[in-house]
Amino acid sequence: MSHLTDEEVLTAARAEDAEEAVRTHLGTCSSCTARVEGAQNLASALRAAEPEVRPPSFDALVAPALAEERARPAARAAPDGRALTAAGAARLAGALVLRQAKIVPAALWPLAGVGLAALIAFVRWAPDPTLGAFVFGPGVTLLTTAAALAVSTPGRDPRAELMYTLRVPPAAVWLARLVFVVGAVLAAAAGASAAAAAVSGAPLSAAALIASWLGPTLLGTGLAVFGTVWRSPAVGASLGSGSWLMSMVATRAAPLGALPPGVRDSIGALWTTTPVSLAAATALFAAAAWLVSRPDRSLRAW
Repeated sequence: MSHLTDEEVLTAARAEDAEEAVRTHLGTCSSCTARVEGAQNLASALRAAEPEVRPPSFDALVAPALAEERARPAARAAPDGRALTAAGAARLAGALVLRQAKIVPAALWPLAGVGLAALIAFVRWAPDPTLGAFVFGPGVTLLTTAAALAVSTPGRDPRAELMYTLRVPPAAVWLARLVFVVGAVLAAAAGASAAAAAVSGAPLSAAALIASWLGPTLLGTGLAVFGTVWRSPAVGASLGSGSWLMSMVATRAAPLGALPPGVRDSIGALWTTTPVSLAAATALFAAAAWLVSRPDRSLRAW
């Protein structure tokens, strides 16, 4: 056969599968063999002179700019550059909450409404009025904890990445959604407590019924939210479930009777509506918000 074409020489130089005729020709033609070796030497020289260039990662490009932006003092100004007044801040907060309300799971509200209606019905038709009051509080705690778990996982938000590109702090975006959902469920639970107290045969006021679940609900929700943000939804659900069980135990004197007085008093202070339980819940929510604002940080390193 005649000498190899330039394309056949380059193919052979790249060690790609060459045709049988090409390999046979190279075995008998010193001229074409020299051309292939020359192409291989040229390629090796070019690779040595110009190493492969890889584009930098997204983090390497954007992280320094974000760090510099966050290091600068935050200016409380409106988008048009004017100073942000109290009324403007309130409008901005309201708009943020309404925006977050749109991405709340649609099934959350009907399920919460059905759960509260079932609790009212149980209080109304319970054979023992005290049993209805005992079940109502843990039921509210369970509903509120489940609602918080449904919206507290930042990674489940399809627009989670956008949270870290806005001038509004990511923790504010996440807190707006969480406060909206938990606040709405707690407000509905307060109304349900008033209705349950009205239909209950026991001499129990709405305020007393609300006090029976407010502290345990906030503490259990705080534990569930913190566990979800810190580790995973499974950890958050486990912490919330454990707190729910402790709240049921704390309302019964018999299970606590065998415990030392100090342990018994601590359980009673945490899983009832007391300043201790409210302070603990506040600290848990604050810790969860801190972790949301710093996705690169984790308590695993502590």
